[in-house]
Amino acid sequence: MITPVKASEKSEAFCICQIISIFDKPFKQISYMLTKGIDSGFTDTDAKQGIVTGYFAMFNNKDLDGDIIERGAFTKTVTERGPAGKQLIKYLLDHKKDQVVAKITELYEDEKGLRYTAKIGSHSAGQDFQKMIESELINQHSFGFKTIKSFYDQGLKANKLKELLMLEGSAVQFLGANPETNEINLKSFDQVIEQFEKLDKFIRTSDATDETLKSLELKLISLTEYIKAGATTLDDVKADNTKTIIDIINKSKNGF
Repeated sequence: MITPVKASEKSEAFCICQIISIFDKPFKQISYMLTKGIDSGFTDTDAKQGIVTGYFAMFNNKDLDGDIIERGAFTKTVTERGPAGKQLIKYLLDHKKDQVVAKITELYEDEKGLRYTAKIGSHSAGQDFQKMIESELINQHSFGFKTIKSFYDQGLKANKLKELLMLEGSAVQFLGANPETNEINLKSFDQVIEQFEKLDKFIRTSDATDETLKSLELKLISLTEYIKAGATTLDDVKADNTKTIIDIINKSKNGF
């Protein structure tokens, strides 16, 4: 059950969202990775050149898991696995290993976090990704990793991550709110409605591939359930969104 609440402060970084198993054969698990994300979109885009820049992680920010990533945590893994090393860190969409949508050309730590530059692919998945960026469907970043070194800081009541093995970086489609909590604050609920409208328009008007559109239709259904759950208990949704919520619920009843 999703319980809407009024707006409150939230960290830019959100918690470990999932544990993803990695398989080499059916039903044989050989490894796993954790993921963390930030509620941050692109810092710059060049549609003509197909270049995007942004951050996969932020430093010295306690997330909802109680973790703090220290500056320097990515130094070794970027050197060994990054674009100047073995080039093993891939740029994915939503952590899907079959959705490599861009090539990371720069990956480095600055005073704020782990910053990247990437070149969008010319293949169909890459071009669909470009269209999604232009339609403002991408508003978060995340990365897959394993923890190599960490310690618990009693004073800060936080687990400090000192060294990480980075496996991939991902652009994430939604939500503007922390998708791993069971709360929706008032601001984020309105953002969800806005995201629904963008996604609905993209599906109806885009010439993206059928595979991409089918994937987005599933996300549209998920957003609808998110909105319906919030609308039944949230009394003070912005008045100008009331009709939108009713339309969304009616549309879902008719199977879109």
